Amino acid sequence: MKLLKIGLSGVRGIVGESLTPRTVMDFAAAFGAFAEGRPIVLGRDTRIHGPMLRSACVSVLLSAGCDVVDLGVCPTPILQHAVRELRAGGGISITAGHNDIRWNALAFLSPEGTYLNPFQGAEVLDIYHVGRFRNADTDGLGTLSTTNEPIESYFGALARFLDVEAIRRARFKVVIDACAGAGAPFLAAFAARLGFDLIPINDEPNGFFPHDPEPRPRNAQQAVSVLKVIGADAGFLLNSDVSRVSLVSETGESLSEEFTFPLVASAVLARRPGPIVTSFSTSRMIEDVAGRHCPLLRTKVGQSHIIHAALQEEAVLAGEGSGGVAAMGFQPAFDGFVTMGLVLESLATSGKRLSALVGALPRYHIVKEKIACPPARIHGVVAEVKALFGTKAIDTGDGVRIEDRTGWAQVRASSTEPMVRVIAEDRDRDKARARADEILHDLELMVR
Repeated sequence: MKLLKIGLSGVRGIVGESLTPRTVMDFAAAFGAFAEGRPIVLGRDTRIHGPMLRSACVSVLLSAGCDVVDLGVCPTPILQHAVRELRAGGGISITAGHNDIRWNALAFLSPEGTYLNPFQGAEVLDIYHVGRFRNADTDGLGTLSTTNEPIESYFGALARFLDVEAIRRARFKVVIDACAGAGAPFLAAFAARLGFDLIPINDEPNGFFPHDPEPRPRNAQQAVSVLKVIGADAGFLLNSDVSRVSLVSETGESLSEEFTFPLVASAVLARRPGPIVTSFSTSRMIEDVAGRHCPLLRTKVGQSHIIHAALQEEAVLAGEGSGGVAAMGFQPAFDGFVTMGLVLESLATSGKRLSALVGALPRYHIVKEKIACPPARIHGVVAEVKALFGTKAIDTGDGVRIEDRTGWAQVRASSTEPMVRVIAEDRDRDKARARADEILHDLELMVR
């Protein structure tokens, strides 16, 4: 079964099966037509097939009359900043984020550096399906260039956004596991700007991942071991394009990625309260942190939905339980560098250890599971679950959800894999587990 996930923000698949150079060329050509010949900024993560897909993109973008600025291996948040900095017509990030090494994707960026909104995404898909591509003549072909200027500009802007002096005075020791991804070549520059002692692990961008690139506790063993040996103040895990972060406290506790957004929010909202946007799949911790003084809006899972809702609501923060956080005053993007910077800033200005900041957050128990399902059956299965929930079901526009006083559960179609996702949360660990197991049992019967 060949799996190709086509969405408003791009296309994703297994390289050599559903995602081939031909497929990439057609989608990139559609994006070139959407950009109407304006410059496009290009970047990629470190996956071994990245150079191949990059070449496919470059050829058709040049043929569409688009000048291409190639940043090479580049974290997506830096690419997003570069699109705005260079006043480009858009950008393409060649990365599959948290998916394993078999996968890759094209993530399309608007001239504002955000993932495409539904109207822009629909336009690109219409162009792709109709095949209405641009073909420039010899005099109108685009040119290819490279530059490091946007990268320097990004870290300069980041240093101005954060209280760098406080971080420098704290003289932190920090472990960062880049998972050999796009963040690996930039860790030293990040540490130098903020003035902490860096202990990098898996920082060789060799095209292969030493572990699953999803920043979750199950992938934190190396970071935990190194942190304990050297007595570091904090540890961070990154996904392959630096859009997601999970944390390890100074005690060696590997924290669920669900803690990242509430931890940042608790620090930022204390100084500047305001609206927050998150997804229906994110822990109730963020509701408790927001309290009554900071309006909270929930929307569909995914950076595109969350960021565009945040722009409409003029939100201070946006994020979700995957470890993705956007400080809207810096840029409208899930940004792992600013997330790590805000955590370090909070440690420096509060004088507290990371374990103390985490200990002040409300504790819930969350269970995340997924079950394989043929793409043609996914939405039908989710509809069957809604009927199973009966009158308790809440139609969120992103699967179905049930809630009670102590917890909730959600079933939705994955936007990145041929999977149905099941999430259950409760103050009681056993209740969360039992609720998830009951739903999984029913799903297994449905997908047979």
